[in-house]
Amino acid sequence: MLLALGLAAAGAAPADDYRAGLGAYHRGDVVAAMAALRPAASAGHAPSQALLAFILERADLVDDALALYRSAAAQDDPEAHAGLANLYLAGRGVAKDEKQAFAHFSKAADLGHAASIQVVADAYLGGQMGIGQTPADDARGVVALQRAAGIGHLPALEGLARAHRSGRFGLPVDPTQAAAWEVRAAELRRQRVARPVRPASAP
Repeated sequence: MLLALGLAAAGAAPADDYRAGLGAYHRGDVVAAMAALRPAASAGHAPSQALLAFILERADLVDDALALYRSAAAQDDPEAHAGLANLYLAGRGVAKDEKQAFAHFSKAADLGHAASIQVVADAYLGGQMGIGQTPADDARGVVALQRAAGIGHLPALEGLARAHRSGRFGLPVDPTQAAAWEVRAAELRRQRVARPVRPASAP
């Protein structure tokens, strides 16, 4: 029993360190945040690795950040995939590669990362980051737009409305569906006028 309790305590330590590091970061104490996160990151705790990488990246320690992002992304941490995507998109620490950026944004989106869900939807709407116009891209684009619309991404709502009017993304021309998406978009705009959306905070 004592051994089991000891193992449970040891297993909880990285998560505790992460919470301490995140709290320190949000208080603006980056030094304390890094001190709390390093042991957990060294132990392979993916959220700690991703947050520490984010801090290091902002300090222009890109090589260290890249290694941590890669380690955390290998464990399917959504923040790490998003961090890697941004590095590939900007060509920081790695050769600029929009396809790799999109692949990591897509993985982060699949894992529920809200900002990446919006980025992927915007990429399909704008034909960015190597997105083509194949039937497979069209099908994935519809899924991406619907997912972004589900979290209240206004361009996705408007894009779906236009697609149902024009037949883009292989969707059937359907004025009724188009009108339904337009109503949802208009309602979201009204809500935002009544209660402005604050910019998303850092991790």
